[in-house]
Amino acid sequence: MLEKKSNCPAIEVSQLELRLGRKPILHDVSLRVETGSLYGLLGRNGAGKTTTMRAALGLQSFVSGSIKLFGHDVSSIHQLPQLLGVALDPPGLDDTLSVRQNLELARIRGGIVGGRSVDDVLEIVALTHRQHNYGSRLSHGQGRRAAVARALLGNPELLLLDEPLSGLDPQGVERMLDLFQTLSRDEGKTVVLSSHHLREVQHVCTHVGLIDDGHTLLEGKTTDLLATMPSHLEVHTADAAGVAKVLAGSDVSEIIITDQVVTGVVDAQFHREPVLKSLLAAGLPVAEFFVKPSSLVDVFQDAVDTYDKQQQEVHV
Repeated sequence: MLEKKSNCPAIEVSQLELRLGRKPILHDVSLRVETGSLYGLLGRNGAGKTTTMRAALGLQSFVSGSIKLFGHDVSSIHQLPQLLGVALDPPGLDDTLSVRQNLELARIRGGIVGGRSVDDVLEIVALTHRQHNYGSRLSHGQGRRAAVARALLGNPELLLLDEPLSGLDPQGVERMLDLFQTLSRDEGKTVVLSSHHLREVQHVCTHVGLIDDGHTLLEGKTTDLLATMPSHLEVHTADAAGVAKVLAGSDVSEIIITDQVVTGVVDAQFHREPVLKSLLAAGLPVAEFFVKPSSLVDVFQDAVDTYDKQQQEVHV
């Protein structure tokens, strides 16, 4: 077994390039997942998230670049002193076995001793009442929860979860996000979850990496990335032209009128009270007036637009 290193990131991917046959899948993926973080690997379907995860687990060979887990090369993943919990997509359950049997088999095959038991993980993901159902009798969302339960067996220090929110109802999504946050914040576990549901993970992930078309577009602390984007003022009114005229004399920029809604871009220093008072003093009807902060969707779209523009300039 390899020596346990300290002060190393849980996962470090550098300039990863990967092909499936002759088709390039990953072109330049670099990621750094700090130990103890709740890391969202985000992007649209087909962006390269699953392939990156598989490569990080040593399940997919790559052309160039490097991958290290806790400071050790991925080629030595089987010798790591840290236990890994993995839930890939599809879940990979044996449909001829019940959920409980799948979990018991995983515990035996993994040589897992101590930590969370089969009963523990079934309760955590709310599948105790389905434990005797065969894999073929589970819904898509239940299959995802069963895969997460399997990943939680024992006491893994690193969890890699591929689309764990897929197929879950809103209540199930909230339950899973609460679980991931507890594992990271309260237990110090490193949790990496891939998802194309940017809005759902925005408020729980401490760090995110945004991948599109096999490239890392952005990576960093969630709060830092959100701080780089402007907010948007939105005013609902019966006199859009009048409101737009007043806003044009303030710190609001990029003003757009859509029917009876006026929107504009504002920065972090924007003070809404003086602007609202100016609108009311001008006798303008204001039904709604609020500032909408940017989301990870805005961050991602801005990064994609910038990348597309750069690619167009390269090919001109």
